[in-house]
Amino acid sequence: MQHSHPNLNYPYYGQPYHYYVPPGYPQAYSASGGNGTPEQYAQMHKDPNAFRDKHTNMHYYPQPPVQAGNYPATNGLQDQPPIHPPPRSTGHTPFPQTKQPLTNRPGARIPATKTQPLKSAMKKPKRSNSEAHAPLQRTRTNSDTRQRLVPMTRARTNSNPSYLPDHLFLSFLGTNELRIHNAAFQDTLDDIKEKVLPMWPSGVASQLTAGYSWRVTFSRNPWSASGPDGIIVRRMICELFARLAHQGYQYLCSVTSGYPAPQLVFQEVGPDDSADFFVAYFSRSGHRLTLIKPPRHIGETIGLRLRSAWPYKFAAHHVSEDEVYTVELKRNSLGAPELDKNVFASHALQEINMMGFRLVATVPLARSGLLGFGSRKEVWVFRGTQIKPRSRANSRTGRS
Repeated sequence: MQHSHPNLNYPYYGQPYHYYVPPGYPQAYSASGGNGTPEQYAQMHKDPNAFRDKHTNMHYYPQPPVQAGNYPATNGLQDQPPIHPPPRSTGHTPFPQTKQPLTNRPGARIPATKTQPLKSAMKKPKRSNSEAHAPLQRTRTNSDTRQRLVPMTRARTNSNPSYLPDHLFLSFLGTNELRIHNAAFQDTLDDIKEKVLPMWPSGVASQLTAGYSWRVTFSRNPWSASGPDGIIVRRMICELFARLAHQGYQYLCSVTSGYPAPQLVFQEVGPDDSADFFVAYFSRSGHRLTLIKPPRHIGETIGLRLRSAWPYKFAAHHVSEDEVYTVELKRNSLGAPELDKNVFASHALQEINMMGFRLVATVPLARSGLLGFGSRKEVWVFRGTQIKPRSRANSRTGRS
C-alpha cells in the first residue's frame, strides 16, 4: 500500500510537526522518537521554522510499499484510527456560529409571526387631572401636653433635664409650713394654689419655688389650730388629697428617717376624677370619733350601726350643719369610756369599709397647746368612689 501526499503543507492536527511520523514511515532515529538524524533533531529545536523551509522535502515523499516483514519499532500511530481535521479548519480563526433554535426537539417554541401592537398600547398615556392637595405636613404624636415645672431650656446644676420624677413628697413642717417635693408639672401646683390655699382664712405669708420643690408658709399656725379653725385645716387636708388624686398621684406610705417631719409619698398612676375623700380623727382620750365631710349615707348611718352593735355603750350621735358628724362613747363613774378605744376604732373602720370607703393615709400634725407641749393630732384619710346620681333622659313624667 502506497500513500501520496500532494500537498506539502501538511495540516496541523494537534501534534508538533517535528514530532509527527507519517504512517508506515520507518524511524531513522528511534532513540529519541524523531524522524531525522541527531544533528537535524538538535537544529530542529533551535529553529523549527528555518528547518521546515529548508528541509521540506525530507519530511514528505512517496511511501514505499508495505510488505510483510520485520520493521523497526514505531511510535504506535499505525494502530490508532485516522485523525480527522476539525471542521472549518481553513488556516484562519473560525467565526462563531449563530445559534439556531431547534424546532424539531420536543418542547421547542416556534417564534410567532410579527403582528401589530394592540390599540391600547399605541395610545399615548395621559396624566389624570387630580385636584390640588394641601401640602404635606408632619403631625405630632400625642405627647404629654402638661407643662413642666422646670422647662427643658433652663440649665440647672446637679440635674438631668430629661428626668421627670414620678414620686411626690408631701410634708407638714412645723405649725404653718407646707412643702411639696418632686412636683414635675406646673398644673399640679396651680390646682393646689387655686383650690386649697384660699381655704385658710388668714391667707399665705410667702411662697417659694426652686426646681421641683415648692414651699408655702401660712399666716398664723394652721397645723396646731383647734375649734373651728381646726375643722378648716382638716378640710384643707381632705381637699389636698383630692387635688393630688385628680392630678394622677396616689398615696403610698409615709417615711420619717432623715427628715425633720414625716414625708407622705405619692406615686403618679394616672388621673382619677371619681376619687372621693373624707377625713376623721379621734379625741385624745379615744372615746369620741369625728367625721368631716363624709358622704351623707356614711355620716347618717355610722352612729346607728355602732349603737346597734353595743346598745348601751354609746352616749350620743351629733350632726352639725357643716357636714361634721360625731359619735361618742359613754363613760363610767370613774370617767373612763365603757368600751375599749381599740375595739371602738376597729369596729368603726369595719363599718366604714363596708360602706365603700377605706383608710388610705394618716397625717400627723403639730402638737397643740402652749409652746407645743400638748398632744400630737393625727388625721385619718379615707378614700372611696364618688357615686354620681343617674340621669334618665327619656324618663316618664307620670303622664301617659
